[in-house]
Amino acid sequence: MIGIGIDTGGTYTDAVVYDVGEGKILSSGKSLTTKGKLEDGIAAALDLLNPEDVKRAEMMALSTTLATNACLEDKGSRAKLLMIGMSPETMANLETVYASYGFRDMEQLAFIDGKPENIFQEPEEPDWEGLKKRQKELFGDCRAVGAVQIYPEANGGRFEKEAKKILEEGLGIPVTTACEMFDEVDVLKRGAGTMLNARLIPLIDEFLQAVKHVMEERDLHMPVAIVRSDGSLMSEMLTRDYPVETLLSGPAASVVGGSVLAGEKDAVIVDMGGTTTDIALIRNGRPIPADRGISIGKWKTTVKGIYVETFLLGGDSAVRFQKGRLCLDGRRVVPLSLMAKRHPETVRKLQALAALRRTHTRMLHEFYVLLKDISGSSAYTAEEKRLCEALKEGPLMLEELAERLQGDIYTLPADRLEEEGVIIRSGLTPTDMMVVKGDYPVYEPEAALAALRFVERNVKETAEEIPDAVYDLVQKRMYVGIAHILFRQKYPKKARTLGSSAVRELMEWSYEEAKKGGRTEWISLALKSGLPVVGVGAPVHIFLPRVAELLGTRAVVRESASVANALGAIASQVETRISVRVKAEYAGAQLLGYSVYEDSRMHMFQDYEEAEQFAVRLAEKQVLEKTRRQGASAQPKIQITVQQITDEHGGSGLFFESIVRAVATDMFRG
Repeated sequence: MIGIGIDTGGTYTDAVVYDVGEGKILSSGKSLTTKGKLEDGIAAALDLLNPEDVKRAEMMALSTTLATNACLEDKGSRAKLLMIGMSPETMANLETVYASYGFRDMEQLAFIDGKPENIFQEPEEPDWEGLKKRQKELFGDCRAVGAVQIYPEANGGRFEKEAKKILEEGLGIPVTTACEMFDEVDVLKRGAGTMLNARLIPLIDEFLQAVKHVMEERDLHMPVAIVRSDGSLMSEMLTRDYPVETLLSGPAASVVGGSVLAGEKDAVIVDMGGTTTDIALIRNGRPIPADRGISIGKWKTTVKGIYVETFLLGGDSAVRFQKGRLCLDGRRVVPLSLMAKRHPETVRKLQALAALRRTHTRMLHEFYVLLKDISGSSAYTAEEKRLCEALKEGPLMLEELAERLQGDIYTLPADRLEEEGVIIRSGLTPTDMMVVKGDYPVYEPEAALAALRFVERNVKETAEEIPDAVYDLVQKRMYVGIAHILFRQKYPKKARTLGSSAVRELMEWSYEEAKKGGRTEWISLALKSGLPVVGVGAPVHIFLPRVAELLGTRAVVRESASVANALGAIASQVETRISVRVKAEYAGAQLLGYSVYEDSRMHMFQDYEEAEQFAVRLAEKQVLEKTRRQGASAQPKIQITVQQITDEHGGSGLFFESIVRAVATDMFRG
């Protein structure tokens, strides 16, 4: 079978045509991701492919870092989480706890009472009529809503499903329920994943619409699949409902693609893009899965996926200064070299700033750029709209924008606009340093050189020294990231004892020792690894060989490394997992029987074997239905396992429950 793989990253959009049977890339293309209009970048990459190869394709598979970057940058559409059975007072008492799961403040949460049957002696039905009356007051400014209840296993998530029905009918917006996606007990963790899903629905829908529009323009008619966080594929329909499953879509595709390219059985995969760097491990040719749910940025979720460390380091990371020192900011900005190509006046403005030989605490060399038109939206203030109106004629520097708004540079109403992707800044980046040094001769260096002359007034390095200093900052962060993940895998208990910040500090010391060649009068902290590091992504070949050398190993960067994500998308397959529980029901010490839930309906059995057999049949049925929805054939390969959970530590041998897990795998059929 021949298929098309497309990866839409934070900076670049890659495309390949891949012969799955032969394991061969037939043609490939790379273009800039166009944040304001995604279809332009997708179309540009697609049009670089051989048209004859495209005509032969039978399917298309997509991967994207849109969800990943939205979490790391804390962006996304406005959404709220309805918590059923928890009170505002309880959450207020857990302020530091709920914040640690990713919730920003109580304004993101709404509450109604409720106690599910089969667990409380006095069940309490939520006030559904009250919810109907207050729904617009609570969620009127949202583009999506999430719903999570306490103890969903007691009634099959019935409260969540009823809330979804009410809110979808009353508001006409998507509503996500936790029970449809997660079987985690922790209500905050399930809530975090549900909230994230709601925030991502409009973002992913926009992405899929862009893809479909491009396909229609080119008269392409084929099924579309999307890479999930575990490296498997799911259908377009499921992606629209559960975009949180794409949380690590880009990183997962990079691991699959990197593994296919490198041919290494055991390796570290390092994917450096424009916004993030993702580090994962493959053992015996397969990605190592995450033991628990995915944690990304400040969000802790129950989403299953590969074990990957994602951090803000890319070709478009902002190069800034603080207290006289150069630093890499987590914020993604448009490289000045690229900005100057689109807006030539950028060079003149930066040269004028450099000529003033000023020092300042603010990044006066950065520009604000408009991405979206919000003039017709009621969700933004008059001041925010005025700011966007000022940018319609072109990018403006910080002081220019303040002057247009008759304000000052310290009080611009730009924070929320940046957070929601309405505007973006343009500034110095590692990409600009690569351009200046001649390692990436795609753009002209004049804009970056002018900006460096302003920055040198605020740091100890000269304009000529700054590019090498930035290279060192990038290599250090990459080294620390790789060393950190290897240390945690090799010594998990020690890593937990030391704590993440202490381990990272240790890795930073190790980097400085490694640069000295590991030679010291007393003792060396330089680390060594026997695992090869496989590079994925456009800029990785510049930084990874030096990092591998410092780790005492070798770098593997293949010719097609820059489009490995797109390759990973089309090289993936459908894999679906379903869990059904057989739970022992007790009244005190008396065993009443065994329960199995089918949606909201509870089936009771006196005989355990009968209950388990029913659960196995139910798991097979549900995994087959879900696999078909994901685009697999009618006859996928299904594997069933049963895990019995008993009171091992207490010594009583008391049976609690069995978890029947069904895993179905197949090629994507559409």
